[in-house]
Amino acid sequence: LSDQHEAVVSTQSTGAMAAQLRTTLGRVQSGLVTALRSPTTQALKSEVVPKLGDIPSAVGSVVKGYEMIATKRFLTLPVRQVARKALTSLEVLCWFFVGEIIGRRSLIGYKVKGA
Repeated sequence: LSDQHEAVVSTQSTGAMAAQLRTTLGRVQSGLVTALRSPTTQALKSEVVPKLGDIPSAVGSVVKGYEMIATKRFLTLPVRQVARKALTSLEVLCWFFVGEIIGRRSLIGYKVKGA
């Protein structure tokens, strides 16, 4: 194995290897820049990183949602909007359960000493 490695290194000069590495890294960098500028990535950044100023509006949104359910105003909403809100709530609930499973380090129950 080392003889083959030496043969490859001896056939390519260090300068040629460096040029090839620069070209490859340049392609990777331009691909990353393109990906980071895409609208999807920008949307993900805004979704993933909450801002402290968003907390009051989030609390207000939860209260408003609760009031809609309590007064049955959700019955007047279009089906598409109700479905979107239901799927979003389901997603939040599922991520909560995933976090619980990760925190417990077990799929079933907590480990209780002495039980």
